[in-house]
Amino acid sequence: MGEMRVVGISDCKVGKGADDTVITYALGSCVGLALYDSRAQVGGILHIMLPDSQFRSGSSVLNPFMYADTGVQGLLGLLAERGADRSHLVAKAAGGANMLRHSSMLDIGKRNIEATLDILKRERIPLLGQSLGGTVGRSMQLSLDDGTVHVRLLGVGEEKL
Repeated sequence: MGEMRVVGISDCKVGKGADDTVITYALGSCVGLALYDSRAQVGGILHIMLPDSQFRSGSSVLNPFMYADTGVQGLLGLLAERGADRSHLVAKAAGGANMLRHSSMLDIGKRNIEATLDILKRERIPLLGQSLGGTVGRSMQLSLDDGTVHVRLLGVGEEKL
């Protein structure tokens, strides 16, 4: 039996081997980004809370996994340590909902989506599946045997990416 790695908010976890699973919950406006290398059976999920570390408030301690810009780089480093080849990585993403349905001005979800997709494009990592936007929260689970991502949309059902 493999290990179930649970990713918290502003967190990142990676696993290796067919029996491992990585899962994150509470994806409202946050974006969950799964990166996977099928040849090495190495993958992980980053739970992005905010799009850009440049405007972080008062904290002198940077949690790199809180932000899209620093979090993706952190995830790439962890995957490389476990034997992933960057040229074999593929991405799947979920979340980025507008949890304040009546306000587009404060749509952090949209900003998180844009930042994440821009970084993937810049890093030349193909996005093979997505469940992004809308107004409902999600959870996502990455199976390291085949890179399948199951997304559970609260009150709606499940999608397979």
